[in-house]
Amino acid sequence: MKLTVTVFSSSAALLEHLRVRGTFDIYLLDVIMPGQNGIELGLSIREFDQGGRIIYLTASSDFAVDSYRAKASDYLLKPLDKSRLFQSLDNIIKSLELEPHACVMIKTREGLRRLPLHSIVYGELVGRCIQYHLSNGSVITGMSLRGSFQNAVEPLLAHRRFVLCSISFFVNLSYVEMIDSSNIRLTGDKTLPVSRSHRAEVTRRWLDFHLEGDT
Repeated sequence: MKLTVTVFSSSAALLEHLRVRGTFDIYLLDVIMPGQNGIELGLSIREFDQGGRIIYLTASSDFAVDSYRAKASDYLLKPLDKSRLFQSLDNIIKSLELEPHACVMIKTREGLRRLPLHSIVYGELVGRCIQYHLSNGSVITGMSLRGSFQNAVEPLLAHRRFVLCSISFFVNLSYVEMIDSSNIRLTGDKTLPVSRSHRAEVTRRWLDFHLEGDT
């Protein structure tokens, strides 16, 4: 699972990001800090995000009980034991990969849309917008891209079920039925192109995905 780290200088900056741009899978929060303390920040995060995992890093044990109010996953005392932190992160990442209702936030003209990962069959670049094709037959169109297609879908590619199959398509491996020299056949007989440069990687990932279990 690929990770992207974003650092915020204040609780207000983090909350503004959640309001405008969407949520994160994991939050690493201090408890004692200027203005809103970490427990209060955790409660504010819960107003935007019920599913994100919160880990508290602090020099004080006084707030350990209060951390349960914010549904914290862990409460670690400073100075940090790196192995303890890494173990906590590993456990959370494993649970996220196995979480059947894991979601991704998509920015559309109508506002932010939260799409369950299991509902996304594939995506394609149409003009400068990504169209997300869902298992119920609907199509969600994202906002016009400012960067590359690959960068835009990086949050999805961090999950093992998704892989690029060409420069303008990604696919959910859960729905792949067959791969040949130039196409991917999906459940329901829909086909997607697979480029020569991506075919070997897609095939390997598809086999590994099913051998390891399609969770």
